[in-house]
Amino acid sequence: MPIEKLILGIGDVAAATGVSQSQIRYWESKGYIHSEASSDGKNRKFSYKTVLKVQQIKTYLDDGYTLVGAAKLSHKRGTYFDMLRSFFEGRFVTMAVTDEQTQINLGTFDPEPDKDLVAERIDGKWTFKLIAGTK
Repeated sequence: MPIEKLILGIGDVAAATGVSQSQIRYWESKGYIHSEASSDGKNRKFSYKTVLKVQQIKTYLDDGYTLVGAAKLSHKRGTYFDMLRSFFEGRFVTMAVTDEQTQINLGTFDPEPDKDLVAERIDGKWTFKLIAGTK
């Protein structure tokens, strides 16, 4: 089962994140997080993505942010991760990893369709280069 399909009860979310069930209910009532209806209609069920959001909000609170500030930062971070995921799902072709380097082929370089754009990490530094296309 893909992790995105994982659904947890409120007790499991509380245990996994260290956030009390009452806090989780409060955050949900304020619209900072959302649950899904369970099959019996009585219990709250939370997606894995929401569990991550609860953990992020808690981390920001622990760092001294207000709940409003923590929720805003968590939302912004979630948006960034959604965009990164969308980018990699659309562009990722292959990756090669060795002890010395990592190469990520990002597919066709639009200005030069016969070439692919490759991100390369050597000695902790990322660079980019064009190579002959794989298509």
